[in-house]
Amino acid sequence: MAEQLVGTVTHGNVKADIYSLDLPGEFKVIYRDSTGAPIEETPLTGISTYKQREPEIFERLRQLSEGARPRATPDRGDAGEY
Repeated sequence: MAEQLVGTVTHGNVKADIYSLDLPGEFKVIYRDSTGAPIEETPLTGISTYKQREPEIFERLRQLSEGARPRATPDRGDAGEY
């Protein structure tokens, strides 16, 4: 599966790298700590651009930067419109 980095957003000492995947409407967000180590990976599906879900990404960044525990199972969230 080829992936392409399409955006990075940060909050505090946590950042989110957003990747576009091979399939249209498929994205992946990898949240990383201050050392760059991955702490959580979340798929985003059924959207034409990750910008549609940016508020959710920022909210999760805020939670992680304030000490929230990483999710054991990725939260696929609402598929939204395609």
